[in-house]
Amino acid sequence: MQKLAIFIYSLGSGGAERVVATLLPILSLKFEVHVILMNDKISYEIPECNIHFLEHSHPSENPIFKFLKLPFLALKYKKLCKNLNIDTEFVFLNRPNYIALMARIFGNKTRLVINECTTPSVMYAKNNFNSLVNKFLITLLYPKADLILPNSKGNLEDLVKNFKIDVNKCEILYNAIDLENIEQKSLEEIGLKDRFILSVGRLDKGKNHALLIRAYARLKTDIKLVILGEGVLKNELENLIKELNLEEKVLLLGFDNNPYKYMSKCEFFAFASVFEGFSNVLIESLACGCAVVCTDHKSGARELFGNDEFGFLVEVDDENSMFKGLKIMLEDENLRKAYKQKAKTRALDFDKVKIARDALKYLLG
Repeated sequence: MQKLAIFIYSLGSGGAERVVATLLPILSLKFEVHVILMNDKISYEIPECNIHFLEHSHPSENPIFKFLKLPFLALKYKKLCKNLNIDTEFVFLNRPNYIALMARIFGNKTRLVINECTTPSVMYAKNNFNSLVNKFLITLLYPKADLILPNSKGNLEDLVKNFKIDVNKCEILYNAIDLENIEQKSLEEIGLKDRFILSVGRLDKGKNHALLIRAYARLKTDIKLVILGEGVLKNELENLIKELNLEEKVLLLGFDNNPYKYMSKCEFFAFASVFEGFSNVLIESLACGCAVVCTDHKSGARELFGNDEFGFLVEVDDENSMFKGLKIMLEDENLRKAYKQKAKTRALDFDKVKIARDALKYLLG
């Protein structure tokens, strides 16, 4: 049996991490899988497999220190792959990508497949040290991969157009979801009897919850807004809720590893994100039969929803556009029903068995 290294920063509560956890049981049927991590956080259930730690790092490390460590970690990673006799590497997220690609420069010979789950030119648009370093490393290192698997057409086009990556080195591998598991977990009860609009995502600037709350505040409705997620902006959002006198109407319920029980019971799902790679939570909301109001962010929103075919798109970072979208979805019951009826059909395109079949095709070469 061939040996597969799956290298990712951690298996904490993120989109790429969830994809890895979803694919692991199927990949383990075809490979002897070795999971290589840089942080010991594991938020998802995973099958029994070999787990190795390249280091035990902290997300808040100084960015200059993180950059300087890369070659040393690459040498350590190369040695680990050699000791384990790895045949193929499957790498997720930028930092592990850089380490694996540097290890190739240092002589690592195994087949190297990397995943790109962001739109780099949007993710690193700022003119600061972090953005400049990441754009430099993507341009320098990504061409050294045997295969690059962006998770959307938009991310692929971004790599080709803005980072001069050879399109022939790229194939799209969409995010995988476990439809059966989502269906089962969506049946759980919640301790909320009121009707509500739902949003799920980290409480950070990228997810733009503040704009969503301000747009919601303009609605004349008794329906509540429930937000699931943790993050650095929690206190700021709590202050905004108080400022708008919405303490009884906007509920920040924190992280819940079963958001599906809320998705299956909400009036509709609202997503104000400024940018995404290809959002897991949007696919999962469709799997739970949600009608969705979503920003037309880069990348993946229009690719997922079409021209308002499977969800209602509004302009990015535009409070008035979000308000109008919420108002239309709230007031038009027939529109909500139509979107709910089509949602699960669209989600079928991302079932884990289908995506795993594609992944195996690429990994087995």
